[in-house]
Parts: sequence; C-alpha cells; structure tokens
Amino acid sequence: MFPKKTKTKHAFTNAILYGTVLSLKLLERFIKADIHIAGDKNIPDNPILYVVNHFTRTETFLLPYIIKKTTNNMPNSLADSSFFKGNLGDYLTTVGTLSVDDPNRNNIIIGDLITGRKNWVIFPEGAMIKTKKVIRSRNFMVNYPGREGPIHTGSAYLAVLSEFYKREILSAHRKGAEERVSDYLKRFSIETIDEISNKETVIIPTNLTYFPIRAGKNFIQTLASRFIKGIPERLEEELEIEGNLLFSDSDIHVTFGTQVKVRDFLDRYYFRKNKPLSSLIEYLRKLLYGDDPAGFNLARISRRLTNHFMDRIYSMVTVNMDHLFSYALLSLNKKKTPDYLFKCKLFLACEEIKKEKRFNLHPSLDNLPIELVADEREKDYDNFEGLAIKEEIIKKSDGTYFIDTHKLEMPHEFHKIRVENTIRVIVNEIENAKDLCRAIKKEFGRSHKKVRSKMANLLSKMDKEMFKEDYDRYYNEELSKPKEVGAPFYLNPGKSKTGVLICHGYMSAPEEVRLLGDFFAKSKYSVYGPRLRGHGTSPHNLADVTWKDWYDSFNRGYTVLRNACERIVIGGFSTGGTLALLAAANKEGKIAGVFTVNAPLQLKSIKTKLIGPIHFWNELLEKFNIEEGRLEYVDNQAENPEINYSKNSIKGLRELGLLMDKTRASLGKVSAPALVIQEKNDPVVDPRSASIILDSISSKEKEFYTFQFNRHVILRKEGCEEVFVRIREFVERVV
Repeated sequence: MFPKKTKTKHAFTNAILYGTVLSLKLLERFIKADIHIAGDKNIPDNPILYVVNHFTRTETFLLPYIIKKTTNNMPNSLADSSFFKGNLGDYLTTVGTLSVDDPNRNNIIIGDLITGRKNWVIFPEGAMIKTKKVIRSRNFMVNYPGREGPIHTGSAYLAVLSEFYKREILSAHRKGAEERVSDYLKRFSIETIDEISNKETVIIPTNLTYFPIRAGKNFIQTLASRFIKGIPERLEEELEIEGNLLFSDSDIHVTFGTQVKVRDFLDRYYFRKNKPLSSLIEYLRKLLYGDDPAGFNLARISRRLTNHFMDRIYSMVTVNMDHLFSYALLSLNKKKTPDYLFKCKLFLACEEIKKEKRFNLHPSLDNLPIELVADEREKDYDNFEGLAIKEEIIKKSDGTYFIDTHKLEMPHEFHKIRVENTIRVIVNEIENAKDLCRAIKKEFGRSHKKVRSKMANLLSKMDKEMFKEDYDRYYNEELSKPKEVGAPFYLNPGKSKTGVLICHGYMSAPEEVRLLGDFFAKSKYSVYGPRLRGHGTSPHNLADVTWKDWYDSFNRGYTVLRNACERIVIGGFSTGGTLALLAAANKEGKIAGVFTVNAPLQLKSIKTKLIGPIHFWNELLEKFNIEEGRLEYVDNQAENPEINYSKNSIKGLRELGLLMDKTRASLGKVSAPALVIQEKNDPVVDPRSASIILDSISSKEKEFYTFQFNRHVILRKEGCEEVFVRIREFVERVV
C-alpha cells in the first residue's frame, strides 16, 4: 500500500530530495560529459510515464535528475530489488525509487498516474542492454542473461490501466456507486475523488545516446581499484565503460519524443474497432476480480502500444560519426576499398540523411567538416578509425582499407562485449532505425565513378547555393556588386586530368582571379575558383564569418577538383595564397604543387597593428549592449572598386590576422613543389612575407619570382599575362 504522508515524513522526504539534487549538482561539476537535451517542449503538464532505452547503470539516477532540471519535477523510478538492502534501500525508498519486486508496485504507479501526483521513469527493456541488440520481428526482442524474449509490456499495461481506472472511477461516481469508488480510491491510495487529474496519461518515449562509446582506463576505475581489492569483472567493465562516458569528453543526448496519448491510442486501436467502452470496462472489472472472460484483449493492446513507443525510442537515436562508420563497414560487399572513396560515401550518406530531416543528428554531422573529404584530418573520423584498427576490423595500407567483417559477427559474452567489440555495440544501436540504415546502404552501393561524379556536383552546387543565400541575405544597394562578380566559377569541369584551384583575396571576389582561370581553361585545365564565405556580397557578410569559414570554402573547391581530376595544383592571390599554403601544409602528399601571388603573412600598413585593440574595444561595448563608440568598419580605397568592397570590416581584419598566424606556424609542413610570386612595390602586403614563406617551407622544389608593377592586384590589368605564364610554366613542370 502506498504510505500516507505525514507532515514530518513529507518534510524529511523533501530534505532528502533536496540533498540528492544538491549532490547530483555537485557531481555534475565533475562530469566532463556534455548533456544535450532535445524535445523538452514535447513534455506536457500531464501525468507522464517516461519510457527509456537502457544502456548504463548510472541512467537510473542520472535521468530523473535531468528530468528534474528540465521540468522542475522529479519523477519516481523503478530499480532492481538487489539495491533495496540496508541504508541504500531506505534511501532509495525515501527519494521515490521503487523496487521492481514490490508487491504493491502496480497500484502505486497507477495511483500516481491517475492523480498526476508523481510522474514515472520506466526502462521497458528490463535490464541494461549492454549489447544494444534488439531484434525487430513481429515484436521487439531482447536477449540478456536471465531473459530472452519480447520487451516487457508492463509500462504500457500500467499506462492503459491508469486510463481505464480513471474512467471507471469517474463513471461509478456519476452513477452513485460510492462503495465501488471507495474501493478504488483505497486501492490506489487516493484520499478523495477530487485528487483525480482531469488530464489524461501520456507516454513520453525517451532516447539516450552516448558518443563516443569507448573502453579504456579512467580515473574512476583507477580510484576504485585503490579501495577495492579484487574488483569483480562485471563491476570493472561497468566502471571502465561508464567512467569514460561520464568523465571524459563525451556527449550524452537525451531526446524526449512527442507524447503518446494513451486515451487516443486506445480509441484508435481498440474501442472503435471492438466492443463498446462499457462492456470493456465490465470485462476489465471482472478480470481484476478473478473472472477471465474470453476475448478480453488487454495484453494485446499493451503489446501493440509497447511496439509503438519502442519503435519511436529506437528511431530517435542521435546519429553520430561512429554510427555511420560502423554501419558502413557492415554494408560493404568488398573486402577492400580506398579510404578516400569510403570517406566520400560516408559524406554523401550524411548529406542524404540530412535531406530527410527525420533523424536526430549529432551537431558534428549537422555541419560535417569538409576536412573529411579534403585529404585532411577529421577528429571524430580518425578516432573511430583508430578503434576499428585496434579491434582488427580494418587494416590500413597505402590508402586502402582491408575489412574483416567476421570480427563484427564474433560472439562475445554479454558483460564483456562493450569492451571487446565496441563497434558491434554501436552497429546494433542503429539497426532498428531502418530508414537510416537504408540511406547508408544506398550510398555504399554506388560505384567509384558515380561517387566521384556525385561529390563534385554536390559540392559545386553547394557553393552556388551558399553564395545565393548569402547574396540575398546581405545584399546592399550601395555596397554590393553584381552577382556575377561574387559567384564561384568552375571551368572545363571533368575535362582534364589536372585541376587548378585559384582563390581570390581578402575583401574581393572570384572575379578577381577570373582572368587567370580563363587563361588555364584555354590551356585545357579544369579550373575552380571558390568564393570565400563573407566575400562577393557586402562588407556586413564579412563581419559575420571567421577565417575557418574561408578555409572551408577553399576546401570545398579543392574537393570538387579532387573528385574530378587525378592531379591538383592549388594556389591563390593575396589571402587566397595564404589559404593555399595552409591547405598545402594540411594535405601532405596529396597535391602536385602550390603557388602564391602576393600572399600576406604580415601587412604593410602600421594601422593594422591597431586592429587587435579596436576589436577588443568593440567586443567590450557589445558585451554591455553599447552601440555608441564602436568602430566596426573603415573605408577601403580599392584598386579594383568594381570587384572589391569599399568598406573593410574590423572583425574581418582580425580574422585575417588569425589566419596569417595560423599559416605562419604551419609552413614547415609544406613539402609540395612551391612557386612564390611577390610584387616588389606591393602597397598592401609586406614583401618580406615572401622571404618568410621561402625560408620556412620544407619543399625541395621552390621557385621565386618578383615583378614590379607598383600595385597589389597583379593578376589584372597591364602585365598580368606575364604573371600567368610563370604560373602555367610551374604547373606544367609539377604535373
């Protein structure tokens, strides 16, 4: 029987709850994992049963705390009976945790849902599913020590009964059957009929996703080993996995799904299709008092409801790089594949999944780093690749993956699989998200030729769409140039084995290097001229981007050519040349050569030294919402006003400084053949930049040419073809 709360007991319980929340808040300070909440707007002010997938032991106390922080309402939860011993058992009972073996369990939960006095958290799987293996046939099936069979329907059963009994009590009250009403109220520890909630019971499917899941020593495990001699294997495994999930740089995603209205569900799937409500309630009453009339279908309703919300739970998984990579390994028919092709397929799969807008994506996939397919390091991908190599699922040699999927299928003991075959666990997590798996399989079934063509088309189209979106958003009648000035260009696409990437400079646009692009196109090269984000629109756009956005633009252009050509030479004018040097440093062994024209590592004007203090001053004023006194733009006397911005953004200059610093620190990694061109009397770039470049790069082949046109933009106007010829001669030599 649910205990009646005396004032003293109530005050004591509140004190314990307050202490618990305080302790968890303290623990939260030490937890390194980032907890991300999604779908909290789906939580109504109704009696709620949260149904959740179960992977770790810490979820039993962590999730109620997360719900408390999100809704300001601490739910009760069920826990294994083994916890209810001694002081721990007393404590758990005090804070509202109930043993699964409590003989009055159902009546307590039903009573709470009828009245709305407490919400509940239940894990329908019945135990931690360490394998994350849930098989979908007619029903969702689980297999763990002590149980093999369908997922428990108890949570659905309790939700259904809460609605049945609420209706029955209110119906009996309307009919004046007060003795029956009294029996029900006593059974569910309800003092008066006025306590019954006028809101229906709802089920909130809730998904917990962890990223990344990794085994390995952690400080909790080390700490425990100091105080506990001979830690049991099972406990050690849990400390290893859960310690890393909580106390390393990981993400815990809690997604609350849209509510399942139990009343509506029953109306749809039972009441309207079978017997009248009055007959059903009578059947239920007889059933609960020992009579078992034929045809009563409560178990079937509960099973249908369970399948419904479990399908929702598994479909709400927060998809991350580990999921894509692991399922891709399983999807490949071939035993070996080029690693770059694999990355491209992964990128395309992610783009297709994003189009669907039906899946929850980890933030890293929402904006999948272009580095993944631009021959550079990508943190999440490299991390998982390392795990796959460690678990001997792939071997890597000369840019090729050799895949052993049999390793994924090898059986492992339930309590060891998270440590011994982590990738299999990650694969299992998304196997019930069928549409997601189909999208991955589709991309990994494409031929090499189709993948390369799709990649080049996708990224060139992406560049155009980004430009259109930025142009429309930032267009300014006084400051913006015609669209054709700022649009990226792609010449002779797919018609040459050699591609040349030519990037424009700061405050400029692709039109600045278009003449050089046309020159190479006439020589039968494929040419791509990217538009750096923030450029080719208006100066206000430049104030809203970072140098990393410019670098991503450069890499998109590179990736277009990477998939269209066999050899690539990268280069650029002014800031475009600085970006080319940074790219050359990051793409070791992947490019045929790099060229720069008036690339800045330091600027000539002494005014640029004031940018740092001005930027700091602007940020300070912005922090205090002070508009007056800010200096956000300065006038720019452009050499080519038909192309360049007439105003310069202080934030943009700050980003240029950061880019120059980053590039300067990376020059030692540049090993590709290099051509450095510098105007002797450059009014913008300090000519000493060229000397710094030549002295710092590791290239065995490096050439230097200087010109004297007495202007910065030497790729246009008089004498520019002389520069073009020098660049073409260099390209012809290195390819």
